Amino acid sequence: MKKVCLILFALTVAFLTACGSNTWVLEKDRLNEVGSVKNYVEQLQNNHTEFRGYRVFTISEGKKMVVVSSGTSNHTLEFTGAGVSNNSTTITVEEETKETDEENSYILIGIDEIKGEFSVVSESGEEYKEFE
Repeated sequence: MKKVCLILFALTVAFLTACGSNTWVLEKDRLNEVGSVKNYVEQLQNNHTEFRGYRVFTISEGKKMVVVSSGTSNHTLEFTGAGVSNNSTTITVEEETKETDEENSYILIGIDEIKGEFSVVSESGEEYKEFE
């Protein structure tokens, strides 16, 4: 009986690990770890302070980093979820009215893989535009 319980436990852990989230939020104090992302954030703070949108970067091992900006200094962004299917990937963020020290507040969202069409939307359904 003990072996059966141990095997079931191991299978459950393996299943939950495989189904785990493939997204994360990178702390802003770790921005220096990815030079291209750091350069873009500096542009948001100095040259594109009113840009509300996102840009996708490829980081280590093919993973992606999505930088989402609010276009203002009086909104903060919080990651609320990601939806991934075979033909689309959607990142959802929540905007909160809150003053920040940043000229253009932003959030750094990592994702293992983007499948199909990609979009970033707010909780209210507004779509962010891609920075080109």
